[in-house]
Amino acid sequence: MSNQRTASVHLGANRVATSLTDCVSDHLRKILTSVSTKAISRKEYVEHLRATIVATDSLGLLQSAIEPVLKDKKTLDTFQHIVISEHALLGPLEDMLTKKTMFPKAKRRVQNIGHAFSDRDIRIHLAIAPQAECFTSLLADEDFLTAPITGATPVHSWANLVTRIRDACPRAEVTVWNFEKPDEIMPSFFSSLLGIENDLLDRRTRHDISTKACQHLKNAKLLTKIVQIEDELQTRMDVQYELDLSAIASMPNVSLARS
Repeated sequence: MSNQRTASVHLGANRVATSLTDCVSDHLRKILTSVSTKAISRKEYVEHLRATIVATDSLGLLQSAIEPVLKDKKTLDTFQHIVISEHALLGPLEDMLTKKTMFPKAKRRVQNIGHAFSDRDIRIHLAIAPQAECFTSLLADEDFLTAPITGATPVHSWANLVTRIRDACPRAEVTVWNFEKPDEIMPSFFSSLLGIENDLLDRRTRHDISTKACQHLKNAKLLTKIVQIEDELQTRMDVQYELDLSAIASMPNVSLARS
């Protein structure tokens, strides 16, 4: 664990790795406390941080706005390391797949993170999966199905999103995680997000991150056998994912982690 004050932020993508802070066992929480690390709960994020991260004006960027008083009466300044995990931080699912640009609000939200934690080193973590699997998750959700899905449907680029994230906060350390094999990559992803060694993840935590945090993605993988995408669209999505991985791997100031 670095001696520098840090803010590690898992900001997406939607339904790839979810509810991670709920998977922190009591045993692991004690380990995190011993190294001065605070994993922000979903409740704490919603009550104290979300308004600042999603702000569209300068009012949301006040440093004082992100120093919540926690239930043990300690502010975030008390901790050397802060961990935030919000898989929909960049926007809702429809912003990922149905807009002209993937996550059109990404630049501003990442800038907000940079301003809000201007006194800390920032580590950004983005978990991605093949576009076809993400699209299948959308197709299975009737609330988001607003137009017919055909071979002419545009295929968005993860590499383009990563470039915008990197450029929005140049001082951040950006890591992109390839979740094609979620069970294999998840322990390394979670331990890196928390800033601890992989072998410190106890059995309960490993079980929970596999069965709970990856459930949406695993369901999407199963749905690909039921919900059919046109062959031409499937091919374009598969090709785009491989192109994205290649482009991300060669990006300056970005790391690509594979299982």
